[in-house]
Amino acid sequence: MTKSFFEKEGFEVYFDTDEFPKELAENRCLALLVNAGEDSNMFSTKVSVELKDCYNKVLYTSDLGVSKEKEFKKAYTEAFRESLSSMKGQLKIKVTSDKLAEKTNEVVETVPSKKSNTIINTSELRAVATDAGYNLVNYSDNVVMVLYSTSLDTVFLAGKESFKGVLLKKNSGWFFEYDFDGKVYSEKIEVKF
Repeated sequence: MTKSFFEKEGFEVYFDTDEFPKELAENRCLALLVNAGEDSNMFSTKVSVELKDCYNKVLYTSDLGVSKEKEFKKAYTEAFRESLSSMKGQLKIKVTSDKLAEKTNEVVETVPSKKSNTIINTSELRAVATDAGYNLVNYSDNVVMVLYSTSLDTVFLAGKESFKGVLLKKNSGWFFEYDFDGKVYSEKIEVKF
C-alpha cells in the first residue's frame, strides 16, 4: 500500500532490502525514508506516516488516521489508508543542486542531484540472532520485537511492546498472534531472517 501510494505521488520507491542504484547506494541522502507510527489504545487505532531525511529529521508528518474497528488488522489498515490519503497532493517535488530535503509550508522540497526522489520502505524488520533466539530490528536498528526459539523453526515465542504471543510462519508469511481483551489477533509481520 505504501509503495503504491508514493509511486502514484511521483516517487521512485525501494524497500530497504532491495539493491539500490549506484548513486543511491553511495549517497543515502538522495532518498527519503517513510515510517509509520502507531499510537493506539483499546478503543481506537491511530496511525501517522512520517517522511524523514538521511539525518533522521522529520520533514513531513501526515494527519493522524483513526479507526474504531475492533479487529486490529482491519483497524490498522483503515487508519493507515486514512493517514496516507491526507498526504495526497501535498508532496511537491523540487529538484535543485546538492542540498538536502527541507520542509516549507507543509510541502516537502527534496533536492537530490539529477536523480528522482526515492523512498525506502522501512516496514520490513531484520532478524538479529541472540543467545535465546532473535531480536527483530527496524531500519534504524531499534528492537521492535523479541523472539525466543522453540523446538520448531517456524514458531517463536514473541514479545512486542506490552503484547506477548507467538510468531509463526504460515503460507503467506510470518504472523504475530496474541491475545488482547479476550480476543486473539493475528498481525502480519514483514521479516527477513
